[in-house]
Amino acid sequence: MSEKNQYFPNLFEPLKIGSKTVKNRIEAAPAMFAFEHFMEGDDPFGYTQPVNEKAYRMLEAKAKGGAGIVCLGEISPNHEYDKRFPFEPYVDYNSRDDRIFNIIQKTAEMIKSYGALPVGELLSCGEIKTDIGDGINPKGPSEKDLPDGTHVDAFTKEEILDCYEDYVTACKWFQAAGWEGIMIHCGHGWLPAQFLSPMYNKRTDEYGGSFENRARFTVDLLKRVREAMGPDFMIEIRVSSSEHLKGGLELEDAIKYCKMCEPYIDMIHVSCGHYLSSSRSREFSTAYAPHGLNIDAAAKIKENVSVPVTVVGGINSPEQAEEAIKAGKVDMVSMGRQFFADPAFPNKAKEGRADEIRRCLRCGRCYPGPSGEHETEIWTVKYPPLDSCTINPYDVWPASHHKVLPDKMPKPQASRKVLIVGGGCGGMQAAITAADRGHQVILCEKSEVLGGLINFTDHTDHKVDIRNFKNLLIREVNKRSIDVRLNCEVTPEMLKEINPEAVILAVGSDDLILPIEGIENAVTAMEVYNNDFKGLGESTIILGGGLVGCEAAADYIDHGVKTMIVEMKGALMPDITGLYRTAVHDFIDEHGGKYEVNAKVTKVGKDYVTAEQNGKEIILKADTVVNAMGRRNHSTEALESVINEKGIPVWKIGDCVRARQIGDSVREGWTAAMEII
Repeated sequence: MSEKNQYFPNLFEPLKIGSKTVKNRIEAAPAMFAFEHFMEGDDPFGYTQPVNEKAYRMLEAKAKGGAGIVCLGEISPNHEYDKRFPFEPYVDYNSRDDRIFNIIQKTAEMIKSYGALPVGELLSCGEIKTDIGDGINPKGPSEKDLPDGTHVDAFTKEEILDCYEDYVTACKWFQAAGWEGIMIHCGHGWLPAQFLSPMYNKRTDEYGGSFENRARFTVDLLKRVREAMGPDFMIEIRVSSSEHLKGGLELEDAIKYCKMCEPYIDMIHVSCGHYLSSSRSREFSTAYAPHGLNIDAAAKIKENVSVPVTVVGGINSPEQAEEAIKAGKVDMVSMGRQFFADPAFPNKAKEGRADEIRRCLRCGRCYPGPSGEHETEIWTVKYPPLDSCTINPYDVWPASHHKVLPDKMPKPQASRKVLIVGGGCGGMQAAITAADRGHQVILCEKSEVLGGLINFTDHTDHKVDIRNFKNLLIREVNKRSIDVRLNCEVTPEMLKEINPEAVILAVGSDDLILPIEGIENAVTAMEVYNNDFKGLGESTIILGGGLVGCEAAADYIDHGVKTMIVEMKGALMPDITGLYRTAVHDFIDEHGGKYEVNAKVTKVGKDYVTAEQNGKEIILKADTVVNAMGRRNHSTEALESVINEKGIPVWKIGDCVRARQIGDSVREGWTAAMEII
């Protein structure tokens, strides 16, 4: 019998799933765009047509980081009606010696080498297949025309049986390549869920009508796969505990569905939501949703089945995972974006280093989700571009900013004296990275504490994850031999005295004060946080409906303050897209926040604002006025003059370049430190 882990004994207890034994209770959930794994790029195997090394390293990081199961996400079992994107490669599931088969085989070997189980995910789009201009109509349970004019063909019975065989063929391909099992996606509005849902399924044959008939597509599919693959091939299904849509599937449906599927599967993976409503249905949770939002629903499903149950959704702490397993609510936890934030999550927790885990912010930077969900969105881009993780500058997933993989960056030629001016998140990340590369680091912060601008998160529960990240950076700085100088504003004279060999300027930004009559009557958004919301009164007007203003509004509403936002452009948060914008906007809407758009502020009083809106003057009254019109970078001209005079290599990062987001500062701080050689 193995010795229990002293830190998280339940989380690191082995788990029997079917005929397999998993080393711990942590699954790395399937990630979108895993098929980039097969696309050309830098190649770890030496093939003529190379694999995308970033995608390969992303999977390796999860396995090396200690996950018990590593799932390769979103592979189409049919490349005709299931092909979602024009760059999705064709996989010949009947081949056992082509390039893609060799890649998938080597990937399985790599995952196993770290003691993890490799599992592939199969996903069928059904009627929500993306229009990629291939002239092939989507195929779903029932024939229809979608609102955009796209025609959906209905599956014939013969095509349903062919679909089952597509899954079997794909499963055999994975098995032949050494993969231990498959996850079949039966939630999020994909094809099996469409057959189950009366919103989609209008059939009158044995696949429509009653619940049992609508579940038949999935049950027969799983039965066929189990018959073909035998008892030693792990079959996991992913379900939505609730679609959280009007007329959509609810928890009672999910319980009944799982009980019908149970005889043919080894594990149930509980999520929620719907692909076409990624924010509102909480398919992807944000900072405005609870952590572990699906745990209680998963517990209800677990009460009704005998196979193991894993749960995904906003879990970013080993403490919550441990408690859910200890309480018997679930058998395992699955994490998606958390493995982007810190793929070493399992190992750090296991080794008693939970305080070193970079915990996902659920900010939507890595995967913004589709735009257009909130009615006020004005963009024509349906899918905003993916980006790097906000808090993990080391990340190597396919959307990473890295042109060169971190482990291939040049090593320092000597230990340099590095001066970092500014102790915000960018400056701290730069200090950590530079110290780890052997440099002598001096970190100067003009205030009495590290943290910079994001110290405001000490005053808002919506930002608890950013607060945790800020505190992690402070701990990491203090663990290293970094010369931290607080209450230290670097002057040109001091810079000359220190005489560094490299300088990183991370001096940040300040509130933008526009030349508006009476603007001195407004307090700034940061002043409100620093005063812990005292003095706002019963009502307030916020000048500026960008992200800062809208997030501040959510916090004021939380404190019972009636809030009005005034925004010059035609919508709130005009520069933000995707699921996070929807989450913030919905919070304001649902909790009584008001706003005026297309309104240019012309005058500010202590308890009123005058604005011009559509050619007319409007007057708004409140107890206080808050200026949240943006940030202005601090000047570094005096320091740069000395730096240039001495010929010292210098990097400017974060808000002192221009006001932006945390992820920009962290990434640029890491990159600058890596470039010091």
